[in-house]
Amino acid sequence: LIPRIWPAHSAERMDCGGDGGMDALPDGVVQAILSRLSSARDVAACAGVSRSWRDCVPFLPFLYFPRSAFDAARGGVACADDAIGRMVHAAARLEELVIYCPFSAARLPRWLAARSASLRVLELRVDSAWSGSGSGHLDCVAAAPNLEELRLWGLTMTREPAWGRLDRLRVLEIVGASLADLAVSGAVDACPNLTDLALLGCECSGSVFLATPLLQRCRLDFVGSGTCSLALAAPLVESLEVQGFNYITLHGGDRLKRLTISKNTGAHWTGAPYPWPSAVLIRFILV
Repeated sequence: LIPRIWPAHSAERMDCGGDGGMDALPDGVVQAILSRLSSARDVAACAGVSRSWRDCVPFLPFLYFPRSAFDAARGGVACADDAIGRMVHAAARLEELVIYCPFSAARLPRWLAARSASLRVLELRVDSAWSGSGSGHLDCVAAAPNLEELRLWGLTMTREPAWGRLDRLRVLEIVGASLADLAVSGAVDACPNLTDLALLGCECSGSVFLATPLLQRCRLDFVGSGTCSLALAAPLVESLEVQGFNYITLHGGDRLKRLTISKNTGAHWTGAPYPWPSAVLIRFILV
């Protein structure tokens, strides 16, 4: 059903005319019903019910493509690309786009450009999209300057991403990524108004410097055998959870309400200033 999205013959077959049936529902009621859907499969099924339901697709605020959305479809990634593209272009007021299923990296820029004015939340699993096909820096994120939340899974960044300035972005989460230290700093620098930052299960080594004047909640979980140091300038931070760093410097911290420091071996520390975990050098600079 998803690969074809909303077959015209299905709508014609189920259309009951103007005296009753699904088309008798007021447009406002149909829009209210569809606005509560997010799964692409559910949207496709509803769009095939009648012409009036299909005409309400442009008002959809959410689209969610689960990992297994196209497992039963013929054509593989090409079929997924076609279906995702048609649905994204049809949803003229799309605010939230979540794609966990495999897709082609080359198609993503045009999807984001099509919904650049309305898109507020973007969540992507990109490991399969960039597998063996070049960069995973997602420079095309710059095509959606109105993003407020960005969540990325499984990407690889060896340089600073060319995101421009995402002034409206408040939430940035990157999970299971391989990152160069400059890529981490560059990605955060592109989002000067972050309040929530989470880098979880990321491979990184070197020196990471983050300056986030509005940051309130921060979770950093770095894995790998290399030495990694963190310098964080966050005067408003209230919750800080870090793991995998050998050296930590915090500029600010007078508003901290929760602090957790862990080692990759499993040892952790939470709460009062002493005792610190062994083999971790921590310095606070209160300003």
